[in-house]
Amino acid sequence: MLRLNTSTGQFEQVEETALKDKKLLERYDLQKAIVSSWEVFKNEIGLPAAFLIGQEINPDSSTQNALDILAYDAETSSLIVIELKRDRNKLQLLQALSYAAMVSRWDSKILLSHIQRNLNPEYEELVEIISNTSLSSDVRVVLVAEGFDPEVIITANWLNSNYEVDIAAFAVEL
Repeated sequence: MLRLNTSTGQFEQVEETALKDKKLLERYDLQKAIVSSWEVFKNEIGLPAAFLIGQEINPDSSTQNALDILAYDAETSSLIVIELKRDRNKLQLLQALSYAAMVSRWDSKILLSHIQRNLNPEYEELVEIISNTSLSSDVRVVLVAEGFDPEVIITANWLNSNYEVDIAAFAVEL
């Protein structure tokens, strides 16, 4: 990655580092940054109509695991499962798809019970939107990591092109 030095008018190499090298964690650093800058993040990934539902949400009573971030797309009345990894992890896609399958069975009442009011400045508007629309069983999956193994991207593309599963992968650099 290059940075333009406006003083010299030249590009400079930016030193790359890994989240792990800087002792940054998925939940306490990456997730916190996304949640605290939700407006900027949702626009950057092309989801301007997305409302934050919450973080660390248990998608089903059959599991003790929690999905990283859950959002709601007001344009499509669908949920968005956002799964974070600080480095490459082949199981990230499987984990996100499992969570998506679990929340796809939710209805509006269940969704309303999971909204974390303290994270959502538009709580009243969100409740009104969800209360007045039917929740789609289609769930978007957003993967965020420092990098992705080819198997993850190939599988995501295959699921999207053959089965219309809405999956996006975004790499973050530090």
